[in-house]
Amino acid sequence: MLIIECFNHNVYIDEKLVGYIGENVIYINGRKFADITDDGKISFGDKYLGYIDDDGSIIINNKEVGYIDGDNNFVFYKTMAGK
Repeated sequence: MLIIECFNHNVYIDEKLVGYIGENVIYINGRKFADITDDGKISFGDKYLGYIDDDGSIIINNKEVGYIDGDNNFVFYKTMAGK
């Protein structure tokens, strides 16, 4: 999956708009949440948090916490505990 297609799209928790994806940065509630590489690795500073897998699932701390929807937005599950 090309993560660059998600740049300048939104971040949701369930259906609630909470942020956006800038160029290699994820913002939530107006603050930097994490960095994201073009190939989907998610980190905050030197700390590795997770990745986007090939099917568009968002994996953080080895748990599926969301997905990329058909419009290239990030959608996190409300509980962020995964499926």
